[in-house]
Parts: sequence; structure tokens; C-alpha cells
Amino acid sequence: MPPMPATGKSPRRCTQRDGGSASFAHLTIAPAAKEKVACLAVVVTAAVMVAIVAAALVLASGASTQAQAASLQSTATAQAAPAAPEVSVAPGAPAAPLAPASEGPAIGSVEAFWVMDWGTSSYKRIDAAVRFVGEHTVIYVHTRALVSESTVTTLGTAFDTVVYPAVTEAYGPEPDPGIDGDPRVAILIYDFYNQAIEGSFNPRDIQPDGSEVSNRREMFYLNQQAVIYEPQNAGALAAHEFAHLVLHYRDTMLDPSPYAAPEVEWLTEGFTTYAEHISGYDTRVGSQLRAFTSEPDTSLTRWMGFRANYGASYAFMRYLGDRFGPEFIRALIEEPLDGAAGLNAALRTFDSFQSFPTVFDDWVVANFLDTRPPANPPYVYNDLSVAATPVALTGPAPLLGTSTVKDYAAAYLDFPATAREAAFQAVVDGTDGAPLQAALISWDSDGLMYPLVQRFDLANSAAGDTVTSPKGYDRHTLVVWARGTVGSAASYEFRYSGCADPPAGVQFLDMSGSDHFYEYAALLLSLGVISGREVPEGSGLWFFAGKENVTRAQFAKMVMEAIGLHTAGIEGLDDPTFKDVRPVYKQGQPEVYPFDYIEEAAALGIVTGFSDGYFRPYRAITRTQLVLMIVRGAAAAGAPLPLYEGDERVFVDVIPSHPRYREIMTAYSAGILSGSLVNGRLYFYPDSSASRNHVAKMTANLVGHIEGYVSPEPGDTLPEP
Repeated sequence: MPPMPATGKSPRRCTQRDGGSASFAHLTIAPAAKEKVACLAVVVTAAVMVAIVAAALVLASGASTQAQAASLQSTATAQAAPAAPEVSVAPGAPAAPLAPASEGPAIGSVEAFWVMDWGTSSYKRIDAAVRFVGEHTVIYVHTRALVSESTVTTLGTAFDTVVYPAVTEAYGPEPDPGIDGDPRVAILIYDFYNQAIEGSFNPRDIQPDGSEVSNRREMFYLNQQAVIYEPQNAGALAAHEFAHLVLHYRDTMLDPSPYAAPEVEWLTEGFTTYAEHISGYDTRVGSQLRAFTSEPDTSLTRWMGFRANYGASYAFMRYLGDRFGPEFIRALIEEPLDGAAGLNAALRTFDSFQSFPTVFDDWVVANFLDTRPPANPPYVYNDLSVAATPVALTGPAPLLGTSTVKDYAAAYLDFPATAREAAFQAVVDGTDGAPLQAALISWDSDGLMYPLVQRFDLANSAAGDTVTSPKGYDRHTLVVWARGTVGSAASYEFRYSGCADPPAGVQFLDMSGSDHFYEYAALLLSLGVISGREVPEGSGLWFFAGKENVTRAQFAKMVMEAIGLHTAGIEGLDDPTFKDVRPVYKQGQPEVYPFDYIEEAAALGIVTGFSDGYFRPYRAITRTQLVLMIVRGAAAAGAPLPLYEGDERVFVDVIPSHPRYREIMTAYSAGILSGSLVNGRLYFYPDSSASRNHVAKMTANLVGHIEGYVSPEPGDTLPEP
């Protein structure tokens, strides 16, 4: 809404073109200009005719009739001739109210009105002539406006026969006869000088205490540009602005509280757009609804005046009406409390188990499921098709990403189709303390199975949870929304991951399927060689931390699990191999890790420790030490790597005289490692610490070698380990 002048205390309601805040494209008015010239010719002729009649009357009837003729001439000129250009003036006395009259004002009579010039945000006075008098409305048109008779008549008839009955039946009557003593609602059509605004309602006009710029009558305003160039929408605009009038009267003026205030804007615009629908006008609101469904991350409760805001408010009001009935809409209007508090109060009288948060949650899901059969109440609209546009996720599984969502808005993330024989798992990790809600919607693209909606529990210290759908569904959509402070501009970040049948039922929130090292980590995860890191413990949120280093103790465990030689029993408790690796007891029982794994690896010759008798289990393992343990592990598993016997210098930093050249090249030749290419040269970095990523790759390659190993025929020579 454009900024309001400081005059008065009440806000002025306006309808922007298609509910948008940006101006629409200017339309050519050349045909209208030609029509204007023709009309002016008729006007001049009419004025001359009146003058002749007046002169004849003067000659025939003397001074007394002269006055009558002058009066006639004045009236005819006001009806026919264009008025002089108006000049913006400072607010003065209120316009005089109409005298009560059952028949209404005479067609062609002219009155002065205070109007807003939306181009300058200032009030001015204009003259407007009566162009239509009906049962429920009087239509005034600015004397300079060229609005066709058919357009005015069509609008007046529609208001009398459709709009007025529909809105008053649904919302209740306006003040009748009201502040001006006339039961009719006045509609004033004039040029707003801002094409982005199509209609407005000024609460000052109907408030008893009035205002310097009050017209002191039940009325609203339509922009002549909208009426002239889109006459098919004039009825919808009238329904919208009339609803503003009724709402202000019933919600604010009839509120006995000394603190009575207008309803919050996001609900008010829901009522007014709903009024267009019940009056039979769905074109404008349909366009606004499409704007919302294409931008579902539009906050319901933070009103910005964009088309998507109108669409969100309209969809929410339609959902309330469909779910709880039109009587609920009326009760919500009559409820003295406003906003979320008013919704909660009204809902308690209809369904004690529902509240604004619970209904909002259902509405968010309904906005996605409504058009996806079979219908699954409460996630449906009765006779409205709503299909929130999701973000289509692509790429290899698991699909990992981050996104944000605003307060009282939703993000829809659609995963690629999966096999119906697979169970689908989704993980959500929100910002700690964020008011996030989420659901995994599993649905059938053939529309045969009822959709399944599974809620995440994000109300925990980790603000994260994992949900797994049963088999049978081929589509899965993650919906995340926020319920923080109503009207807040806050947004919240979250991380998500989704995968069908993830290995060991675990998805790492720092490693997606497109990660270069994922296939290696996934293999080890499925074999139980690794488990990742759960942060915080017990949260179900797992991380791989691929760039972190691996300790010597950790790899001792990994290599024993990878070659399949770890046994259940713990031996050597009284005779540890290394001075710094002693058994650790918990509740009287020895812990398996790290003692047992290191002892097993030592027994098989996979680890030897240092010459001083220490193993240094928590020191980061170097890449050279990693290669040694892998080569020895393969031999211990009965699948030795073919020994490299050449002297080629493959790595810049591993020359043939390197003390571990033979082992490094053996692992390289067997495809266990590949090194790092830098500026066209290959490096191994033998003394660098091995990261979890590189350890996973080399260990997974070891597993692959063992699984594909073919024992030599009798008589073949085995390489030295």
C-alpha cells in the first residue's frame, strides 16, 4: 500500500492491480481519446442548447423565471460540460452529507468529494455526477471521467444483484442507513493518478467522529483507469472494497472494547479476496493464487502487498471456509480479538482440538496435496485447485542441501522418483532453537495409494530428526515451514538429506551422493567398517567429517573390520603389546575399542608400533603408515597385493630410494591409491596426515581387492608381503 498522508487517524484501504505493489504496464488509450473528442462535441452542443432555452425563458417570463433559467443552465452545464481542472487544496470542512431520500439522488446531479490523489499522496476536492441509482448503490463518476454508460450500468446492476447480497449474507450488513441516512452505498469512480492501485476504501468516511477529509457516507472508490480498461474486473473490485467497508464496520466500529483496532492485514485481505469469490469473480483471485503457489515461500502473516501475499491470504481463507464452513468465516469476523488470537478464539468454538498453529500446519500440507489424488482430508480444498510449486531436486542420492524458510511460510523440496520397493529416508537438521516444522509427504504418482504425511520432531535440542517412509510410494516431498512470531520477517536455515534405502540406514549431513568420496564411505558404512559421528549424541544426525584426520587407533579398528578378521573375544588383557595401549573397563567389563583392535592387528603383523614400545594410538596416521597397514592387512586376509618390482618414479615426492617406495608403489599398482595431481605433476605426500576421505577411499579399494582376489594356482610364486 502506498504511504498515507498524516491527516486523520484511520488507515486507508486500497486494492492494487492484481494485488501487486509494482505498477502494471501502461495501456494505449488512443481509441478512448477519439471518443473523448466526440463526447466533447456533444457536450458543447448540449450547453448551447441549454443556453438558448434559458434565454427564451428569460424573455418570456421576466426576472423571476430568469433565476430559474439560470439555475437550469447551471445544472445542465454541470452534467454535460467538462469541469475545470481541480487543484489540490488543504483539507477543509467535511463534504455535506446527502439528505435522506428513499428515491436517492437524481441522475446527473453533481456533488463535491474529498479524494486521494495517489500520485501525490494528497487529498483534493473533485466534482462527481450521479450516473447510476439502484437499490443498494449510487455510482458517482468524476465529471471529467469518460466511463461508458454500459460500464456504469453493468457495475451498478452487478453490485445490486450479486455483490451486495453475497457479501452481506456472508459477512453481515454495512451501516444501514448509516452516517448519511441513505441506505445505498456510494461508489465513486475517478482517476487515482496511480495505475497500480485499482480501488480503495477510506474508514474516515464512515466514522462518526469524522475527519477533515471525510465524505461522511458509506462509500468506496474505484480507479477509472481500471474500470475503463478492464471493465470485466469492476465487479470484483467492488466486491473487494465493499468487503473492506463491511469489515471495518463490523470488526472495528461494533467492537465495544476501548482498544478496538482494525483486523490484521493478512486476514483482512483474506476476507476481501474471499468476497470476490463468493460474488462470483474468480479471475483476479485466481491470478493472485497462482502467484502464491509459484512462490510458496511467501509469508502468510507478514503483509507486503504483493500479488503472492493476496494469493496466500485468499488460499488460507478459502481453506478455513472449506474446512469449517462459511459460518466460521462469519464468526471470525464477529470475533473481537484480531489476528492469531482471534483465530484461536473462533476455532475453539468450532473445534476444541484445533488452533491457528495446527490449522496452519494442515494448510501448508494441503497446499501441496490438494491436486494429488486420492483426496486425503484435511489436506484438501473443496472446490479449489491449489498446487504449490516445489523445488525439483536432482542429482545422485543421497540428495543433500541447505535452504531457508520464512516465518509462516513453507519450502517444498521434491525428491526424484524412487522404486516403490524401496523405503525412503529424509533427514532435517534445523538451526538450534529455530521454530521449524517439517513433514515428509510420500505419495503415489499413479494416485492409487493415499498419501502418507509423517511429521518430524524438531522440538528437541538438536532441532533435527529422521523420518523413514514405508515401501510402496514412488514420490517423496519434504515440506519445511516455520512458526515463530506472527508478522515476523525472520527466516531460518535448515539442512536436509534424502535417500532411498541408505546404507546402514544412515545419511551423512556433510556428504552427498555427488561427493567424490561418497561411494567409498557408503561401502564401508554398509559393511560396518565405519559409522560416522553422531552430533549431538543420540540425535540421529550423522556426519562423516571427511577432512578430519584419522588416528592410528581408528584405522586399526577400520582395517580389522575391513579384512573381516575381528573376533568377539578380547585377549591379552594381562599382557598388552604396547606400553600406551591398556584395556579400559566400563562397569567392570573391558572395552573393545581401542585395545582389542590394536592387539588383533599387532598379532597379525599389521601394526608394529615404534621402537620405544609405544603405539601412540591417538596420533594422526600418516599416508605412509596407512599404506603399510593396508599392504599388511591384505596379506593377513590371504589376498596379498602384487609386489611392485620396478623403479619408475611416478610420484614427485616418492623417489625409488624412499624407504617405503616399494610398499607405496605396490599399493599404487594395485589401484589402492592414486595420489594428487598438482599442476600436471603427481604427488603422494607420504608424511602428511591421512584424512577420513582418503582413508575411506583406500580402505574401500582394499575391500574391493579382497573381494575380487583370486587365489593363485598351486605352484605359482606368491609375492613377499
